[in-house]
Amino acid sequence: MSYLFKGKLCGYLCVDCSEPLSDIIVRLYRHQPNQNVTRLAVANPKDTLAVLDAETLRGKEGSLLAEGRTDAQGAFAIEISERGYEGEAFEVDIYCGTVPHRKVGRRVAEPRQATITTIQPIWGRTDGGFVAGWNYCIPYRFWCYFRSLFDAWVICGHVTQCQTKGAIANVKVTAFDTDWIQDDDLGSAFTDASGHFRIDYTHEDFEKTPFPFISFELSGPDLYFHVEDSGGTVLLQEPSSRGRDRDRENSGPCFCVDLCVDVNPTPPFNNPLFTHVGDFDISGDISSTNGLTNKMVLGHGGPNYGFTGDLKLKGFCPKTSPVGSPDPMQYRFLYTTPTVLTQQPITGGMLTPVVVGTRLIQWDVFGTGLAYTFQDLYIQGSGATPDPTPTPVLPPGTPWGAPPPHIIVPDADGWIAVDQNGLDSGFYGPLLRFVSASVVTGGVAPGNGAGLALTTPEGGMSISIFFEAGPIGQPATFTNNLPNIFINNWTQVSELDLTEFHTVGATACSEITNSLDILYTADHELMASWGLGISSAATIPLPLPVYPSGSAPRGGIGTFHIDVSLWPSCSYLIGLTTRKSLTDGETDDSGATSQLTFCK
Repeated sequence: MSYLFKGKLCGYLCVDCSEPLSDIIVRLYRHQPNQNVTRLAVANPKDTLAVLDAETLRGKEGSLLAEGRTDAQGAFAIEISERGYEGEAFEVDIYCGTVPHRKVGRRVAEPRQATITTIQPIWGRTDGGFVAGWNYCIPYRFWCYFRSLFDAWVICGHVTQCQTKGAIANVKVTAFDTDWIQDDDLGSAFTDASGHFRIDYTHEDFEKTPFPFISFELSGPDLYFHVEDSGGTVLLQEPSSRGRDRDRENSGPCFCVDLCVDVNPTPPFNNPLFTHVGDFDISGDISSTNGLTNKMVLGHGGPNYGFTGDLKLKGFCPKTSPVGSPDPMQYRFLYTTPTVLTQQPITGGMLTPVVVGTRLIQWDVFGTGLAYTFQDLYIQGSGATPDPTPTPVLPPGTPWGAPPPHIIVPDADGWIAVDQNGLDSGFYGPLLRFVSASVVTGGVAPGNGAGLALTTPEGGMSISIFFEAGPIGQPATFTNNLPNIFINNWTQVSELDLTEFHTVGATACSEITNSLDILYTADHELMASWGLGISSAATIPLPLPVYPSGSAPRGGIGTFHIDVSLWPSCSYLIGLTTRKSLTDGETDDSGATSQLTFCK
């Protein structure tokens, strides 16, 4: 029986700044006979963190259970298939050839391994074995010390407006080290949409002197900062002496700082952003708790609606970067599920075509000569078209008709390049159309027979959707996400039958005389409404039956009896109408009706 241990690791750089432990090896070890496993398993990880020396590593070599590498988000999934493992506690180590974001310098850093803690996983059984999860963020005191072993130094900061405390985006922050002979430029970075910035540097960046092979730096740098806008206007110019103050002098490998400037923040008109699923705003219309909508928008949806089908993911991505150099931009969407913890790109067969913009091209629509003509820009999973669009080979004077759309296909990692010839300043509105059934499967929900409870009622699933944007070929500079969206792609169960059709000698063509017993099943986890009804060309005598109906999740199941002895001879139609609380963001489920006829 296999065991799958999944999780995500990060490290704090200070109280409010962390980084994923990307591209490191996570190692799981059996415990040694002389170790108190119970005491270690209940200990706080901050008390068990330790950098391992060579002798300790040699002593653990024979105890390795399994290992795996983390992805860019620090997520890992390690299968323990070693015979003899039966779910007991194990020790979790990390092995690092380097650390995230380390700036390459002259110094060569040796690989290091550290023990984090002992884990007694809570294993859950699945069809394929057992699964357990564990997420942990290493405290900054240990993680910053560990980074320093690789000569990795970092400054995390936040720039705000001094009076309002609002975030200042797209400003350049430069860090300096105060020295007796010359100040050292440690590096620069632009703030993101939330005003945050990060500068990575090494020891050699602040031990520079005008004299080769001589260093006057005996400890950490003495920091001060300059801030300027994208046009070069100085917004903050701290004096060099600021680096001699106690809160800036001899700064450690991780330093966090809050800076403020006396300017009003520029509205982030050109910042890329994921904003809507269909017509539903991801920040206010979709509950972060259960992923359901919390209100009606533009006449569709309502409280506690889930999503289904092909979803338009809307937002904005400019043609060129609003931060730093105006390089061409790209964007992508990714997702995670409760069982897929590593972010996966939405690409290929997970897309269906959607119009994202328009551009002008020279085209002979009517056979009267070239003229500027609008051409739609599509995003879809396959079928990319050449750019520029090839012109038809036709005799002069022959109309070309409307130009075909220019089709843009995401690459294997989901990146979509914004068309630099598109109208306006970028793609605004639908950015792609996500086939949700490619992640949250569905189909025709199986019933168990009319009037009978379902053996395995089908349900949907909550997923998270992530948006990233940045200059082509460079790391993403803008990100935001929808933490929870509930998707259900199953049909409702809607079944009808009559008990009278199943008595001895009866068929579906048998005439009903006195009693009518309707067997019905209406089931869906997001049932908006359901109800039985009977119609006929004949007049049904009073009092009319009070037919069962409801508006609660999972619907209703049962048998409804009617005395039809006084009903006129005629044909009758029984209907079971159901409607789900599901929307694709623009169109709601319109409902369905199952029907059954009988004669009296």
